[in-house]
Amino acid sequence: MGPAVASAYDFGRWGSIMDIGGGNGILLAAILKAHPGLRGVLADLPRVLERAQQRGLLAELQARIAMQSCDCFREVPSGCRAYVMKHVIHDWDDEHAESILANCRRVIQPNGALLLVEWTLPEGNLPSSGKLSDVVMLVMTGAKERTAEEYRRLLARAGFRLNQVIPASSDLSIIEALPA
Repeated sequence: MGPAVASAYDFGRWGSIMDIGGGNGILLAAILKAHPGLRGVLADLPRVLERAQQRGLLAELQARIAMQSCDCFREVPSGCRAYVMKHVIHDWDDEHAESILANCRRVIQPNGALLLVEWTLPEGNLPSSGKLSDVVMLVMTGAKERTAEEYRRLLARAGFRLNQVIPASSDLSIIEALPA
């Protein structure tokens, strides 16, 4: 999904981007490759960052990427204009998701953005592959996939306004949220 997400949105306009909960850095690497003027930070738990370094997927981008320890339930590091999270918010119920989003809002400057890469379910009873994921998330974690309107409300409670939803591939979207 990395190349599809990287080509669906102008990440380069932000100058710097932090991938919160970015795991091995696959999405961040795709974004940096597609936007050569961009610098990035991979932010995750220390053990995850160690694994990412061992796998070496980011070695060719070493001059443009940094790694930062992060527990998004406690604090999100500052220092970038844009922050991206792929399939992080869908792992959590509204209360926990709002906590993560509020921690992001504390560090995002007025001229910055939060970019969520998530399934966006259609309203009503329209078919969507995200609905299968919705059932899985409910059973496995008690969380859920959300519609654009549900994201709008969740983001508003954390101090953001939903600016736009950009389709990246089938049901996967980039949800651009700006500080309210």
